[in-house]
Order: sequence, then structure tokens, then C-alpha cells
Amino acid sequence: MSDVHSAPGAPATGGSNTTPVANAPGSPKLTRVHLMNKPLPFATDSRATNVRFFALGWFCSLSMITYIDRVCIMQVQDEIKYDLSITEEQFSWVFSAFALAYALFEVPTGWLGDRLGARKVLIRIVLCWLVFTALTGLVWGLVSLLIVRFLFGLGEAGAYPNMARGARNWFPFTERGRAQGLIWTFGRWGGAVAPVLIVALAEPFLWLGLPGWRGAFILLGVLGLLWVWGFSMWYRDTPRQNPAVNQAELAWIEGQRPAGDNPAPLNWSAMLSSSTLWCLSFMYFCSNAGWSFFITYVSKYLKRDLQLEGWSLHVAAGMPLLLGGIGCILGGLFTDRMVHVLGRRWGRTLQGLLAYAAGGCFFLIALELTETNSLLAFSFVCLASMLKDGAMAASWATTLDIGHRFSGTVAGLMNSIGNLGTVVSPPIAAWLARVAGTEAEPNWSVSLYYYAGMFFVASVCWFFINPRKVIVYRTADREALRAQGALD
Repeated sequence: MSDVHSAPGAPATGGSNTTPVANAPGSPKLTRVHLMNKPLPFATDSRATNVRFFALGWFCSLSMITYIDRVCIMQVQDEIKYDLSITEEQFSWVFSAFALAYALFEVPTGWLGDRLGARKVLIRIVLCWLVFTALTGLVWGLVSLLIVRFLFGLGEAGAYPNMARGARNWFPFTERGRAQGLIWTFGRWGGAVAPVLIVALAEPFLWLGLPGWRGAFILLGVLGLLWVWGFSMWYRDTPRQNPAVNQAELAWIEGQRPAGDNPAPLNWSAMLSSSTLWCLSFMYFCSNAGWSFFITYVSKYLKRDLQLEGWSLHVAAGMPLLLGGIGCILGGLFTDRMVHVLGRRWGRTLQGLLAYAAGGCFFLIALELTETNSLLAFSFVCLASMLKDGAMAASWATTLDIGHRFSGTVAGLMNSIGNLGTVVSPPIAAWLARVAGTEAEPNWSVSLYYYAGMFFVASVCWFFINPRKVIVYRTADREALRAQGALD
């Protein structure tokens, strides 16, 4: 029996299972069969709702929270080293312990999000975040600090792949770059406020004669509790599960693509044999290796080489990340526009190529100006952060392009390899600073050569990245999905 579609409100002429229903303008025609098989929103206004931006708001707030602690520990590292009797070289491994665990568990947690949905995984991640943030304030020596930071990285791993997975569910292709840009913008802004926030939270404890950094980390853990409660109450993995989404918005998000009741499985062989995946991942390794300066030793550089101190130092330490956030949102707007003009191949890759090249150049200019003009040197350090972060949306939108419904797994692999760059960079930078200076007075400006070099390599990698091809299916499955119109 074939489906019969009458005008809205007209009586059905077929069997009971094919009773037509009213459809919002521009949305796919639906019958009772579809309604029984696929849950639909309760809102029925013809004008599209904007519930997807509330989902984006949760991702942005989480992005901000995750970066606050990463940068806070950088700002109070001297106090921690003094209280725990830790050397400069030993503390470089504290940075690496977090990054190593974060890198190792990105892929499993991204894959878990593809299997269970982002909601459950993100709730687990923030619960771990609040516990290990508080425990950072309770450590008693180097070993306990290394263990807590390693477990912290393990617990927080997968946050961004799962936010990327959620963004793919909630946003159409034409808005994904913008969404990714905003997510990373708020992450950078979380890092920007962190130096001032950790000092402000520490002040009351210092007045009481207590170690301020310990109390500050315990207070930060409360942020996670508030987020988990609100997120668990509101967020759903797909717009179809949220009754506030009306049919017009659902049609805009999903387009005319079939819902895919029997989706093609992930093919690990096809994914892992993709040259685009490995070039993208190595690019992100170099990106994180260069960018790690802003969450590890930028305060050292500002204090020793640019002679900043007090609140000027605390505010200046966050400025590169503040401008980086602006770069993220501008990059998100730009990549969606460039894809429209140049197509997906060069709309994504040209942006990444130019952004990293500019970031590397600005690092070198800052290095040349460090001894002669500290204000200009600082300005170029901030510009290096801003220009480099102009490629963040393009990087993560590419994982959505090539990962399709397994974008969490692809993003997890890219971010896993990328964070290995954050593992190796702190010890390398600390060694370079000691070699160029002394054990007591390291020369942190010399490390900018290393960070700039990493950005230049990342720029070259973009030549070999092709965002046009979905890499997670067998050839036969990919062609079948394309024939169905299920591929973007």
C-alpha cells in the first residue's frame, strides 16, 4: 500500500497507518508511519525555534570551565613549587602528566560518546573535573600532584570530541564552523579569566594565613556542581528528543537527509588508512605544541623577560587567550563563509595554512622585540595567539566533515595526538630556557623559536588535508549513503 499525502486537514484516503499530517512549510512530508517510528517535537509553530543555540550555550559554558583549571595551575606554579619543594624541571612534568592522560583517553571517550551519546559522557567528565580540581588543592608532594593531575587528564579527556559530536547533532552543516568557533572562543576566555580568578579566590585564604592556592582549587570545584545540575536537566542528545524544538527548526537542522534508521557502521580500517586523518592529527600535534606556551610558561616570559609583576602580570597572562577567543569566533564565521565561496577543500584548508603561518611569524617578531620594546613584544605574542586560533574552527569543523556520524571518534583521535604535543613541549621549553640562561634564571624568550617552528610545520600540514571526503565508512557504504543523500 502506498503512502497517500492529502492537503493539511483533509481526510485520509488510505489505510490508518498512512494518515497524513500537517507539515511545516519547507519540511519533509510525514505520515503516521513516520510519527510512530520517529519521535517528533511537541512545538508545532511554523516559525523555526532557536533551541539549538541553547544547546550551544551549554557547550560554550563547559568549554570555559575546562580551561579555567588548565590555566590556573600555570599562574600559581611558583607558590606550589615553594610549598611542595618542587624544582622547575619537576614541575614541567606536572603539566605533561595532565596532557598525557588527556591524550591517551581522547579516542576511547570520543568513541564512547558516539555509542552512548554526548550527554552521559559530558556529565561524567564534569563530575571528574570537579573532584580532581578540589583534590589538586589537597596534594602534599610531587608524587601526589603528578597522580592527581594524571587522573584529572584522564577524567577530562573527551570533552571537546563530545561537544563536537553534540554540535553535529544540533547544527546543520552551514552553521557548524560558527558553532565550533564559539565553543573554542569561550574556552579561550575561560583561560583568559583564570589568572585573575585564581588569585582573587586565593586572597581570602592568604588573609587567614593559609596557602591560598589550596583553597582556590577547592572553591573552583563548586563550579562543576552547578553546571552538571543544569545540563542534566535540560540537554538532550538530539533535537528530536527536546520538545521545545519545533518542526521548522528540526527541518533546518536535519535538512532533507534521511534519518538513517540503519546507519552504516564505523569502519576502522577505512578511517585509520586515511592520509587526511593523519595529516590533520599531526597538524594538531604541532598546533598544541606551539600553543602550549600560553598555558604553561607565558607568565614566566612576562615576568622574567618583560619585567611584569603584580596584577599587571596576572591580567597580561590572560590577554593572549582573550584575543585567542576573538580569533576563534572570527575564524568560525570566516570558515563557513569561505566554504560557501571556495568550497570545502580550500574554504577550510587555506584558512588553516595562513593562520598558523602568521602565528609563527608573530612569535619570531615578538622574540626580536623582547629586549628593545616590551609593549610591542607583548602585542605580537597576543597576535600570535589570535591568528593561530583563527584556525581552530576550521580544524574542528574538518573533523565533522570527514567523521560524519562518527565525528566524536575522529575528533578524539585528532585531539589525542594533538595533546601529545602538549606532553612533550613543557620539558623541551624548560630545557631550552635553562640552556639559554641559567638554572636560577632561565631565558624563556628563546623558547619562542621552538613554538614558532611548531606553528610553521602545522601550516604546511594543511596542504595535505582534504575535508571533502568522509573517511569512516567502507567505499560501498559511503556510496550508498551518498546516493540516499545522507552525506553532507
